[in-house]
Amino acid sequence: MYKTFDEMINCCGCLGGSCVVAASADVETVEAMKLAFGHGLGRAVLVGDEAVLRPAMEEYGVAERTQLVHADTPAEAVRRAVAIVREGSEYTLMKGLVNTEDFLRAVLDKENGLRTGRILSHLAVLEIPGEHHLSFCADSGFIIAPTLKEKKYIIANSLRAIHALGYEHVNVAILAANERVNPDMPATVDAAALVEAWRAGEFDGLPCTCTIEGPMAIDVVASKEAAERKGIRSVIAGKVDLTIVPSIECGNVHCKTLIHYCHAKSAGVVLGAKAPIILVSRTDDHETKFNAIALSCLVAGGMHRC
Repeated sequence: MYKTFDEMINCCGCLGGSCVVAASADVETVEAMKLAFGHGLGRAVLVGDEAVLRPAMEEYGVAERTQLVHADTPAEAVRRAVAIVREGSEYTLMKGLVNTEDFLRAVLDKENGLRTGRILSHLAVLEIPGEHHLSFCADSGFIIAPTLKEKKYIIANSLRAIHALGYEHVNVAILAANERVNPDMPATVDAAALVEAWRAGEFDGLPCTCTIEGPMAIDVVASKEAAERKGIRSVIAGKVDLTIVPSIECGNVHCKTLIHYCHAKSAGVVLGAKAPIILVSRTDDHETKFNAIALSCLVAGGMHRC
């Protein structure tokens, strides 16, 4: 169980076998690559405007370990980057300075994209000040209002990725407003159904074991004492690794509150495609982008070895 991003990166070994392919790369992407190379990243492919990228590559000293593929437009850059990833192994695809809709259109293209038949979902990783382990949250950035079936895919995608980071057992909390099942609150009904699915062995075929509890309010997720005060018997309260949120709004607020008010460090990865996908915001700084690069490369390497 990792306490910080630094520990995760250092304990998981070098990133030497990995390659990041950045679509519509920008200067912030190049600076993030410099950090990644410093931590052992094997190589990178930057796809975008050569007039912008070439000077930045020279300035940050990454030209010798980076392949540059020129593209006239962001849409062309995404198509070329997806094609490169589709033909390789242990690749990670990174979104650069391009609209998310255009980026995902190329990723999800039925003939030339990166589909595998699995549902795509987002996994956020947070290093929260005062906590003693990394916290995972899904789906906070991709599926808007997941059905019960989609939540099962989200859990499976997330557990595969977390196992690739070295976890053999994962504590999973299904988030809701309270712990009582209420037919008028669909999140609580789904939570109870997911727990029953876990008890019935539906998640037994995954590469790591898990304990699933829910419905569970966020105070019980965070605190064993809160569970005891509420009279709730829980074996994972205060020790939750993965929180499954009921909707994208809940996940977005949960993660961004921790980032902006609690100063949590963060990274995220989209799972379920042929390769892990780094879906960063165009406003993210180079450190946040580096965290996402490291996370995605480690997930890609771990899944390849499994």
